[in-house]
Amino acid sequence: MALATIATVASLATEFGPAVLRGIGSLFGGKTEDVAKDLANLVDHVDSSVNGKQAKAQKVEQLVAQLPPDALVELEKIKIELEKEKNRRLELQLSDKQAEHSETQTTIRAGDAAEDEYVRHTRPKGARLSLYACIAYIFAFDALAAFDKGNGANMEFAGILIAPFLTYMGWRTMDKRGHTTAIKNAFKQGLTTLKTSAR
Repeated sequence: MALATIATVASLATEFGPAVLRGIGSLFGGKTEDVAKDLANLVDHVDSSVNGKQAKAQKVEQLVAQLPPDALVELEKIKIELEKEKNRRLELQLSDKQAEHSETQTTIRAGDAAEDEYVRHTRPKGARLSLYACIAYIFAFDALAAFDKGNGANMEFAGILIAPFLTYMGWRTMDKRGHTTAIKNAFKQGLTTLKTSAR
């Protein structure tokens, strides 16, 4: 069997799971459906007996390599459908992120164009305050560090302070990029630093 096909099928089959494989098999019917069901059963077995994503993919790859050579044509069809599914999911994910960003910018623009002066000035003022707070924090804590009073500004905490400014300017916030845990940890570390410096 073609090693590239086996490796790709194993990786994608592990990623998408047995339900997708059975669905793809039902699209084709016949021999392809039988191979897809066999592959789904392999993935089911490996899911229950092996831990770790990479280890699962390697085990599935080993088991797929043991399939009869005449299954290669069907594996190629399955591979193509799995790749289409991966591309479709990626497209949906990117489309969702783009729509989310667009909605944020639309909200900001609507606030900027509001008739009420208070509403019109709230976001820009909040963004400026965010920038000023970040600058003051960095200068103050780095100045304290210069006199051996702490370790200086925590850049993750500074990132939290400047996030409203960056969002207003059109940047994506860190939590939208999957850094929520890092932000929480940085915030905790920043608070600990503040408490330590205050003593």
